[in-house]
Amino acid sequence: MGKSVARLYTQFQPKQYDVTFDIDEDAMYFKGIAVITGKKVGRPSQRITLHQHELKITSAKITKHDKKGDQELSVTRINHHASFNEVRLHTEQMVYPGEYTLELRFEAPLTVGMTGIYPCLFKDDGTEKKLIATQFESHHAREAFPCIDEPEAKAVFNLTLVTRPGITALANTPVQKQSTVDGKMVTTFEPTPKMSSYLLAFVTGDLHRKSAKTARGTDVNIWATVAQPAESLDYPLDVAKRVIEFFEDYFGVNYPLAKCDHIALPDFSSGAMENWGLITYRERLLLAYPGETAQSTFETIVMVIAHEVSHQWFGNLVTMRWWDDLWLNESFAEMMGYQAMNSLFPEWHSLDSFIAAEGLSALRRDAVAGVQAVKTAVHHPDEISSLFDPSIVYAKGARLMYMLKNYIGDDMFRAGLKNYFEIHAYGNTEGSDLWAALSEASGMDIAAFMNPWLTRSGFPLVTITQEGHEVTLKQEQFLDDPKKADPERIWPVPLFTNVPDQPKMFQEKTRQLQVADDTTMLLGTEGRGYYMVRYGTNSHKQAVLDMVRQKQLSEADRLLLLNGGSMQAKAGYEPYANILTMLDAYAQEVSEPVWDIMAMILGESRRFIDLDRSLEDAIKPFASKLVAAQVARLGWDEIENEPSADQKLRALVLGLSAYAEDPATVTKAQELFNAYKNTGVSLSAELRGLVFVVPIKNGDAEAFDFLLNLHDTTQNGDLKGDACDALTATRDPKRAAQLLERLKDARLVKPQDVDRWLVFLLRNRYTRDTAWDWMVANWQWLQDTFSHDKSYDYLPRYAASCVNTRAYQRKFLDLFESKQDQLALKRNIQLGMEEIETRVSWLERDLASVQGFFK
Repeated sequence: MGKSVARLYTQFQPKQYDVTFDIDEDAMYFKGIAVITGKKVGRPSQRITLHQHELKITSAKITKHDKKGDQELSVTRINHHASFNEVRLHTEQMVYPGEYTLELRFEAPLTVGMTGIYPCLFKDDGTEKKLIATQFESHHAREAFPCIDEPEAKAVFNLTLVTRPGITALANTPVQKQSTVDGKMVTTFEPTPKMSSYLLAFVTGDLHRKSAKTARGTDVNIWATVAQPAESLDYPLDVAKRVIEFFEDYFGVNYPLAKCDHIALPDFSSGAMENWGLITYRERLLLAYPGETAQSTFETIVMVIAHEVSHQWFGNLVTMRWWDDLWLNESFAEMMGYQAMNSLFPEWHSLDSFIAAEGLSALRRDAVAGVQAVKTAVHHPDEISSLFDPSIVYAKGARLMYMLKNYIGDDMFRAGLKNYFEIHAYGNTEGSDLWAALSEASGMDIAAFMNPWLTRSGFPLVTITQEGHEVTLKQEQFLDDPKKADPERIWPVPLFTNVPDQPKMFQEKTRQLQVADDTTMLLGTEGRGYYMVRYGTNSHKQAVLDMVRQKQLSEADRLLLLNGGSMQAKAGYEPYANILTMLDAYAQEVSEPVWDIMAMILGESRRFIDLDRSLEDAIKPFASKLVAAQVARLGWDEIENEPSADQKLRALVLGLSAYAEDPATVTKAQELFNAYKNTGVSLSAELRGLVFVVPIKNGDAEAFDFLLNLHDTTQNGDLKGDACDALTATRDPKRAAQLLERLKDARLVKPQDVDRWLVFLLRNRYTRDTAWDWMVANWQWLQDTFSHDKSYDYLPRYAASCVNTRAYQRKFLDLFESKQDQLALKRNIQLGMEEIETRVSWLERDLASVQGFFK
């Protein structure tokens, strides 16, 4: 189990914090006072313990309140217990259960790792400026002030900020009063609702906004630095207003605060953070630049806003009791983000994207032996970051919630949620509380259905064998390495079949069914189930593929069929060449989410090139032939009133055509780039990344320098990202080394973006050796810079994703095997080793099959 820490809420339970921060931006330092009222519980002792991390507590007072009046206790020692992130206030007298007020003075430098209280740097017309911002999730409030930094310890926060004058100060609640004292601006905010410490937030600096009101009168504001154009705030403002109105209607519970601020931060480690009433974002995930923002980016912005706003109910109003129920926050918000997007923009068909993106991310991660369950015990704060596995807690959890919603029906799902919010508002819950509310609404035993899915890793492979009217179902655990599957494990599997008069649930090892006519039986239709289907006879599989050719299967069914075949082949159920053959049934495919899977299969095929370089010469013409029909249909120019999915599909198929080095595609991309570079003519935002890549792959030195300068000077986060993605496609190891050396200079590459540059260079076969050597040589810097950040544990995962050979497997072990003593890394290192072994074994096993297919 490893080391564990005591839960301080079992000793002291805060009710209210009055916290003042005096921030000195020039000195990069702050001082503060925290007055905490609360209740001592448990056994009497001679100390009160709070969380703190790298704070200097300069004084402390403890006052007891009882019927006799107030009594100040003598604090004999302030013990900073660094290894437990605690400060222990030792007293001369015994501290008995009862009501107390604590007053602590403290100080510390601003942090540099984008947690706690930290600076955000940006340029405004060439002038260096900074915001001061916060990030307290998961356990970083203790870096800002002494507190009980656990989600169960909900309290009211009265916040005061002392800052330089003439700037904007924002927090969870509206400003109550503001004045100037001794040349400094003093801002006091209205009391917060009762909430967890990780949701407290503030931002100060040179900001501007655009505002709107919801139908109920809630103030909605989009904020950004003064360096960002005002028009970049318009699109997110409209979305943010509509999303609140959607959730108020869907949940049947009103948004509980007076305002909801959304702010784009120049430096921000996570994608976004749901601080109650003050949601923080990376700039590229909130701001939309008219004429320069791609359709895919618009969809990302909507999804992220909807995800964070749904947290205002699920996570903020009602909060998990402890981090092992993190999925209660994230799984739900992830699903509801897509639900909101699908309702607000039905023409985007977001639920197909949900199934393609979240479903596949979850299934592929969940097939690795040893992966965590959605609900996982947390014994120590260092383990929390590894819980934020986007493929499990977000994607798998969201797919399970979607399966549940489809199983009980939307009306009962909504009724249960309304009941849940009303019963537990401003409180803390566990999964059983949600199941109780949904059980009451639906009349079903939801815990019995959901717990087997949530508390165990993995998912079932359901094999369906149909011979005429006779159908046999069999379920087994699916793993990339089938030898490690549990032969006895079964799940309650909702069938979601296309055949009427069948049982709703399959929860045996095997089961016999009857089909009344000649209908080809399907399972998990419309992507409603979280499991994989295998067709047990070749005739059944061919019948389903004929349905693909005739467009008789939904988009979700078509993409899941292809993904399932790919995963089963990699696990050894059949040769991978069979999956490449399956693509023939998709020759006339026009769905962008399905094409995402087709492109992924091409990407998997390209892994074999590391074992046989000559394969690339065969894969490229295969890719060119595969995309030819869609390249001809879509061309380079947007068609009036075309579906938004076609805008994204155009970029995908032209990107594959460019990879295949189709002469017409490469020539056109080079022409568009030259016009953009030389005359400033605009580019389609959706195609911009592809156009940037082509000259870089061709070794165009002028293009490289132009894009590097563009990255360093633009304020547009989307444009920065496209420049990064293109530059990291270089085939020149010397250019790669140049890019890598920039990563340690925060003026050139923001720390939040370091992993993107590094990972893309690792995935690039031409620069992998250079990037890997840099990562090894600079590991201590990576650890020092990111060890307190949620992204730190992703590094072994990213590294593992690039490994295709035994030689690189040894490199992975050389770098990471000795680092398993770090709790934040341990899980992803072990999963990385498992993932690499199964992948390399697959590539070795199927190399001959793939060589045969392409020859």
